[in-house]
Amino acid sequence: MPSLAGALILPDEKRTLLFKNRDLAVQDHKDQLVYDVDSFGVRGINAVTGQSAGLALGVNRYGLTVANTHVRNTNDPSYHLLTEQILMFAKDAEDGLRLVVEHLKQGRKHQWGNLVLADIDSLLVIEIAGKEHSMEWSQRKVLRTSHHIMLDTDDDFKAEREDSEIYESSVKRVERGYDLLRQANSIKDTFSLLRDHGDTHGQSSLCRHPDASGNLVTTMSYVVEIEHNKDSGKPRIVFHVANSNPCSAEYRAIPLVFPADEEIVMRANQIYFGE
Repeated sequence: MPSLAGALILPDEKRTLLFKNRDLAVQDHKDQLVYDVDSFGVRGINAVTGQSAGLALGVNRYGLTVANTHVRNTNDPSYHLLTEQILMFAKDAEDGLRLVVEHLKQGRKHQWGNLVLADIDSLLVIEIAGKEHSMEWSQRKVLRTSHHIMLDTDDDFKAEREDSEIYESSVKRVERGYDLLRQANSIKDTFSLLRDHGDTHGQSSLCRHPDASGNLVTTMSYVVEIEHNKDSGKPRIVFHVANSNPCSAEYRAIPLVFPADEEIVMRANQIYFGE
């Protein structure tokens, strides 16, 4: 479940966008939602056990939003758990970074992955490999696929053929993604990026389709849109979701309200699953 995730800040609009294409080997996947008083998120899946664990992405009432991408299987706990903890306990990206660093300093290990954090004026990527980590900070745009850019883990991928093929596809995706992300200046551009196929439909396209070398498919696509209102202190949050390949599926817009009551949660579920 490699996936692709990134974020951009539109400072003139006081708007933050976080996005993710979720790539899975099964095409009949149905998301599990978590919507409570302080946060909204989509359940993650442990790449080794196949069990639900933590969150694949989400947003909290402070306007902090987080997504992750898978890099490599290990027998350690999933990085999805860190995503969930960040949304539960952090108010901004820097706060989330502190939480993760303190967690890893205690010697706790996690499967290899990338965490993308975005708030009103900061974007962070935390790359994780076991108990090691590295961080990229940006004021405008970040992107990750299924390899590390800051951590020196390239040789580990190239040692085995299967990992090497995954790495090569990931590099092509991130290069194409950054080409489009540099030009992105709106939510419309973000949708176009997530729908992109480049030269061909396949494992190296941003909107992922199965080919002879693999059967991973983009089963879900998400954009978290946050409009920051400094006067009220309460961000306006809209969660956009497309079920299946975004090149052929329409995005549904779900306004998120915190704290959410039973009626708000029920309405969000109805829109999310197209009921």
